[in-house]
Amino acid sequence: MRQSGNTDRNTWKRLKGTAKLQYIWDYYKLPIFLICVCIYAVGYLIWRNVTAEYPQLYLAYVNLDVGETLDRRLNEDFLDYLHPEEKNSVVKTIRNLALTENLQEIDGSYVYASQVKILAAIDNQQLDVVLMNQEAFDAFSQNGLLANLDTFAEEQGLTQFTPYFVENIEILSDNADEVKKDPTVTYHSETAAYPMGIDISSFPPIEEAGFPDRVYLGIIANTEHSANAASFVTYLARTP
Repeated sequence: MRQSGNTDRNTWKRLKGTAKLQYIWDYYKLPIFLICVCIYAVGYLIWRNVTAEYPQLYLAYVNLDVGETLDRRLNEDFLDYLHPEEKNSVVKTIRNLALTENLQEIDGSYVYASQVKILAAIDNQQLDVVLMNQEAFDAFSQNGLLANLDTFAEEQGLTQFTPYFVENIEILSDNADEVKKDPTVTYHSETAAYPMGIDISSFPPIEEAGFPDRVYLGIIANTEHSANAASFVTYLARTP
């Protein structure tokens, strides 16, 4: 063993320049590879921990032109209110969505793209709260996408907001397809009415934004962030 060690040292002394690097690689490539793997794994874990985002709420604006100031109040300021100590928390916001039957000013393909984006987000449980105008509120309601606020309020302690609840109609079934095929067929439907939206027009951040029409907040029926959605309502209603 001692002779082999002396031989290795003598060989190392005779090597020059890049030959030494080749010698190291030939004899130690496995340990070097394992060290590199470990360094990469540790570096990746550190990077992931530093850059990871933890969504606290998925929010969407539909048929609303939300300015920069209000957008900040609905995102960064809400996070400061909710978890001021958590630096990687985020509100995931989908902006500039359009649901309208008036296509004079909005391209129909854009409306269709908005519909697809909304439904995909709901299917993936990546939409919790929607801020919208009356037209969008009707569309969400008719398709049964919004939570029953009577039930939600009881579960999440929001009964103090009952005076702001707005009832709308969900279409459970209808013969719309038949009417399209034959206009002589009389339209009929089975519906259910219950509170689906909160009129937040007078809540401080919304009122200060100066929207010309009423603004409604709806909570998506399959939300996975019920507690944070409730906190969002309380946050909007509080006096700054």
